[in-house]
Amino acid sequence: MPTSRNYRIEPLSDLKRLRECLEIQRKVWGFSDLDLLPLRSLVVSGRIGGQVFGAIDTDNNLLGFLTAVPGYREGRVYLHSHMMGVLPEYRNRGIGRSLKLAQRQDALSRGISRVEWTFDPLEIRNAYFNIESLGAICRQYDVDIYGATSSPLHGNLPTDRLLAEWHLSSPRVAAHISKSIIPRVASNKVVRLELPLNIRELKTTEPVSAAHIQRQLRHGFLELFGNGYSAIGFTMDESRNIASYVLEPFDEASILS
Repeated sequence: MPTSRNYRIEPLSDLKRLRECLEIQRKVWGFSDLDLLPLRSLVVSGRIGGQVFGAIDTDNNLLGFLTAVPGYREGRVYLHSHMMGVLPEYRNRGIGRSLKLAQRQDALSRGISRVEWTFDPLEIRNAYFNIESLGAICRQYDVDIYGATSSPLHGNLPTDRLLAEWHLSSPRVAAHISKSIIPRVASNKVVRLELPLNIRELKTTEPVSAAHIQRQLRHGFLELFGNGYSAIGFTMDESRNIASYVLEPFDEASILS
């Protein structure tokens, strides 16, 4: 498992540890008890072929966790990575990346080559991490998948989500996680969907504007995915205060390699 001088990654099964995952949910998302992923789900995940990993520091404190459940799609078992959270004071230390790499290593060791998860397309950092750092692609957009939640991070907006596909054994993913990206051949069919870099702030300060941006993004993704496009890149232009999803027509041979 990935390690560092300050923390280690290991599977979680002890009830005390799993209860700490509930507290991390409260601190990361501000969930009420009603919206927490319950202890029983975490217990079951680890017993039915899913995953529960934790990041634990040298003082034996839980800094973050990841959980996934098994699924079945297109004749194969895959993992749905349902939740990952890192305590706010320990972000930007590579903990999330280490958790995902542990997930990949464990899945591949069991013959599982695909992991999926959903994420909020308005969350800039998550989008960059998922697509650029991990090499995931997106071909599905779900409208208000969870309904209203108690998390202030969601800004009272519909819980629209992109579905990230992580094809673990593909050369594309190997290149992205090793940071040795092979330049892609330029396509004349590239489309970009833009949103402001400060969209998270707008959720609080200008909720009407944030809702409008979400609707525009939703319309763009639904139309493009319906026409066979996939999101394969994510860029940020601080000089223009713009982030962009980069989409191309899906081609299995090139997208997954």
